[in-house]
Amino acid sequence: MAKTRADRKNYKCAFQKHAHTYDNWKNGSDISRRLLLCYCVECGLKCKIMQDNNIYRTSQADTDLEKVLGTHDFRLLLKAVKHAKVYQFKEFKTEYNEVVTAENFHQVCRYCIEQKKGETDSLNEFEKILKAIAEWLKEEI
Repeated sequence: MAKTRADRKNYKCAFQKHAHTYDNWKNGSDISRRLLLCYCVECGLKCKIMQDNNIYRTSQADTDLEKVLGTHDFRLLLKAVKHAKVYQFKEFKTEYNEVVTAENFHQVCRYCIEQKKGETDSLNEFEKILKAIAEWLKEEI
């Protein structure tokens, strides 16, 4: 399946709209709000990467950068903007005893997967870090 093309303008617009909606969320589920924040941060980081590399279209990226722009892994995206050590995610386990990382957190939100009993603060901690990244990105892009 071919990927849908997005350029820097699209990523910036998506970041701004998702951030605004997240910031003004009144009703709805917490997990849906977190999923929106995942997309907000992902789009914002991709916009920042393109901005830092002075490219406007993904087709202008070299092979390595193109791979980064195609990922959902927050660690790789943060590494590309030299902030991997600033924002660190703590892994936790799902109700199925599978490990949740910065790479697959969006799937936990998308599919409404519960965290393992006893790890009640895990989702809140991930959200707190993503929110901090979104606030930083608001100043950067």
